[in-house]
Amino acid sequence: MLKSEDIKEIIINSIKETITDNKDININDHFIGPNSTIESIDIVQIISSIEDSLESHNIKGFDLFDSIFKFDKLTFEELTDVIEKELNEFKHDSNFR
Repeated sequence: MLKSEDIKEIIINSIKETITDNKDININDHFIGPNSTIESIDIVQIISSIEDSLESHNIKGFDLFDSIFKFDKLTFEELTDVIEKELNEFKHDSNFR
């Protein structure tokens, strides 16, 4: 199972891969919500990148979209907690490998 620091690293790498216009974004910035400076298309790409990275860690079928959009606002730090919580629940699913 991935640790919190591993999840943060995945998120940071996904941000770097997606946000290419030299925005200075860090783990404490807002990912979604009224204080987010990230374009909608970039949010979708970051989510997709995170899911791809999780799959490369043999976590297949994890749907981050449903988990994220339960919230009105979310920082990247909070996103780490959401992913960690959802992964703990997901591991009990029979599809977890």
